Amino acid sequence: MAAPEFVVQAGKVLNPWMLRVAGHVPPWVALHHVGRRSGKEYTTPLVAFAARPGEHVVAVLPLPWGSGTDWARNTMSSGTVRVTRGGHEFEVRDVRLVPAHEAVGWLAPVPAKLMSAVGVEECLVGTLHRA
Repeated sequence: MAAPEFVVQAGKVLNPWMLRVAGHVPPWVALHHVGRRSGKEYTTPLVAFAARPGEHVVAVLPLPWGSGTDWARNTMSSGTVRVTRGGHEFEVRDVRLVPAHEAVGWLAPVPAKLMSAVGVEECLVGTLHRA
């Protein structure tokens, strides 16, 4: 699902303000990614969760607007991305696209219910490592 135009326009105004808190106030993170074509570095504020579905800790990045956003496409293209959360830097490796119903099963009850309530259909997930 593509983001509605009002969300795109609101993001242009709000994102610079959100970046001031995104890397410091969980569940907000500052996602650091590189443009697929330009090679330019970008930082995008978004919500992310940590989960432990097995022996590894994974990062769950919900895609409320689908996998067609620039940051999601850049992240999938590189397979690795950096995030700042709670003032700490992390690297998310082996990023892959998964259905939200799979990722929701790995999350604590509150984030799982929030993702379901918002109607998230896809997530990016990858192994989380301290940078």
